[in-house]
Amino acid sequence: MGHLDTIEKAAQKLIALCQKEKQTKTDKEKMFVIHAEILTSIENLSECDLCGAISELIVTMTLADATAKVCKECGIKSLEAGKIQSSRQKTSRTRTRRSKTESATSARPKPKTSRTRSKRETPPEKPESPAALHTRIEAETGIKKADVKRLHKIVQDIAAPMSTEHTLNYVQREAEIAKIKVDAGALEKAVKLLIAA
Repeated sequence: MGHLDTIEKAAQKLIALCQKEKQTKTDKEKMFVIHAEILTSIENLSECDLCGAISELIVTMTLADATAKVCKECGIKSLEAGKIQSSRQKTSRTRTRRSKTESATSARPKPKTSRTRSKRETPPEKPESPAALHTRIEAETGIKKADVKRLHKIVQDIAAPMSTEHTLNYVQREAEIAKIKVDAGALEKAVKLLIAA
């Protein structure tokens, strides 16, 4: 089953829940799960660099030193032409975005130092390794490292950013399903630390 099929079936489940005469807390939790499923599927769709079509199957193609991510139709056309031709739509879209940003920022005075220079001058901080993060959370919350790893996996599997409250509710439900026994206060602290990481 493809991503578009998954989105369609999940949307039908969501519609069925919305059409119920009276929704419950369980229905709300189901809606969150469906929402996450839909967002994951949407994120897995890719856009063709040439025509802009969204597809489940995008191929990276290189012809005559030009590389592009293309859909099936554009890939066939490029193979027949022997080269990858850039799309005019993509160029015009980029220009419109730039002109909107330029007009929005032109009213504000430009700072003397550019942001790109300050980024280059400051060396990037190394992110904390998962093992170090798990050890730190274990020390701060008292949750076993194996359970911290499982909670981290649950947080990582959330498709799109949610508010802290919704993330906490979702992780609590998933922890109950996975039979992870954790104190509510420690779980809340662990989730906040995992979100911040």
